[in-house]
Amino acid sequence: MADADGDKDKKQLTLRVPQDVHKKLRVLAALHEQTMTEYFIALVEEAYRKDTRPAGPVQLKLPT
Repeated sequence: MADADGDKDKKQLTLRVPQDVHKKLRVLAALHEQTMTEYFIALVEEAYRKDTRPAGPVQLKLPT
């Protein structure tokens, strides 16, 4: 059963980061009164908004 945040619509991502990066993320999240997950999502969304490349479909070529 999903909670009020709609977890059923979310995907899980596991990141392995150096301890110092983890500590910085934890401190920054606390300073912004957010969880580490909320802060990380905000960082990704901000980077996405700042990207100046034209929006449109992306086609990836996978190695054969």
